[in-house]
Amino acid sequence: MVASGNWRIVGFSEHDAAANMAVDEAILESHLQKMVPPTLRIYRFNPPAMSVGRNQHVPPEVVARVLAKGFDIVRRPTGGRAVLHAGELTYSFVASSDDGILGTSVDQAYRQICRGLQCALESVGVNLQLGNAHAPYRQLQDCFHATTGSDLHVNGVKMIGSAQLRRRGVVLQHGSILLDQRPDLMPELLGLGGAEAGGHRANLFEICGRTFETLELQEALKHGFEKAFTARFEQSELSAYERRLTEQLLPSYRQFDVHAGHHRGTAISV
Repeated sequence: MVASGNWRIVGFSEHDAAANMAVDEAILESHLQKMVPPTLRIYRFNPPAMSVGRNQHVPPEVVARVLAKGFDIVRRPTGGRAVLHAGELTYSFVASSDDGILGTSVDQAYRQICRGLQCALESVGVNLQLGNAHAPYRQLQDCFHATTGSDLHVNGVKMIGSAQLRRRGVVLQHGSILLDQRPDLMPELLGLGGAEAGGHRANLFEICGRTFETLELQEALKHGFEKAFTARFEQSELSAYERRLTEQLLPSYRQFDVHAGHHRGTAISV
């Protein structure tokens, strides 16, 4: 059983798209087996990548364009729309609703986890607000074209987009924190024009008028989640079981299908 008290932060690392998704799912499964405590992970995609939601159809020409530009493409185990992992930092958080850490409703869990993100960004001078749970979304390709109840924005412009997966009482939420992403890059990759090609991104570096080192942001996220959950996080590596499971999961993420995926659990986007 997992000891109560200390939670875990898996410090910053860089992996390709398939490996990042496999690691997140391995942490989810390990927590489900009560082998690891609630876990916050900070990471980046190398090479840069586009991740798409589990239930999102992607036109073949978009896949070809993404790959031709030198980007990876991967289907997430979570719901939502396409996210560009370039000029950003990604977080994931795994915890359970069965033990009372997270609320049993989707909305409750999003709000609790997003509160950790809000506390983190407050510490660097940015006040983020939750989006509108009824924002139009499903007809869009780009995650950052709508600010839903799972997303955080600055004066209506989205900075953090998140998505969630629930599996037998355990929640995986991961999301993208924009740092200095080119506003024209995602529309170019998706082949968007007109209103959809406009800027819908709030970059942290631009808003703050300065850059941040990755470890500085990691520390802010750690303290933000500690404040939001009244918990203490200790830095740790992945367990041997998580590393083995990551290797087992990798092949399923390296094969990209333009149609909806078939991951176990319930992928949520609101």
